[in-house]
Amino acid sequence: MLNEDDYILLKKSFIESQQLFDKLNRVASQACELDYDESGLYIDDEKIYKRHWLKLSSKVTDVLSDSLDGYKIELLSNNSLEIRHLIFNLTKEDKLSKIDVDYSEDGAISIMQVS
Repeated sequence: MLNEDDYILLKKSFIESQQLFDKLNRVASQACELDYDESGLYIDDEKIYKRHWLKLSSKVTDVLSDSLDGYKIELLSNNSLEIRHLIFNLTKEDKLSKIDVDYSEDGAISIMQVS
């Protein structure tokens, strides 16, 4: 579990990244609207959305890494672009904290410390 000081730093980091979370939410919305037809044309769009997701989530991870000294930060990958959560494993001194960030609402995030 994160101590209170580190949690405050984490929260500030995510607040600073709000625009990135909003963009991730738009990518998820675009992925939901993909038309999976037999033509296969959706594959190019899906690749574009995956690249956007990777770039944006990496930026969020970088901002978090800059805020939390001494932590190993691992972003767990989602099974689908439509999932509007980022899940992080934060490790410091062999203590693991799992953080779930829900960005499903534009302009707001919900942070839950799972473990």
